[in-house]
Amino acid sequence: MRISKKLSAFIVMLFLGVMATQVMAQPSIPRRSGSRTSSSYARRGTWGTQYDWLGQRYATWNDIRYKDAGQIRVLKNSIYARHGYIFKDANLRAYFNSQRWYYGYRNSVPTSEFNAYEKANINFLKKYDH
Repeated sequence: MRISKKLSAFIVMLFLGVMATQVMAQPSIPRRSGSRTSSSYARRGTWGTQYDWLGQRYATWNDIRYKDAGQIRVLKNSIYARHGYIFKDANLRAYFNSQRWYYGYRNSVPTSEFNAYEKANINFLKKYDH
């Protein structure tokens, strides 16, 4: 009986490890509030996601040091997604379409709509999303 308990505990830990790896590979960007159809959405972008900080402070190496290139790519593109960008890349389009907060409604985002933090963070993250 002891062996089966240890084996079942190992299987549970292994399963949880796989689940944690999957969660880390595709970070969630949950929507907390806001309306897709409001005129303020079109002017300022969506707020209430776990990546709002990308528009509120500069990203640092400590923010990304444990992230892989795919996660960094999602971080960078979440800035565009919050401004309603419709992604041409099928993987990004599928990922952001699966997020409740995302509403794509335009093919380009004028750089004048990005604040200073967003502009700097896009340039910083571009260095690491290859």
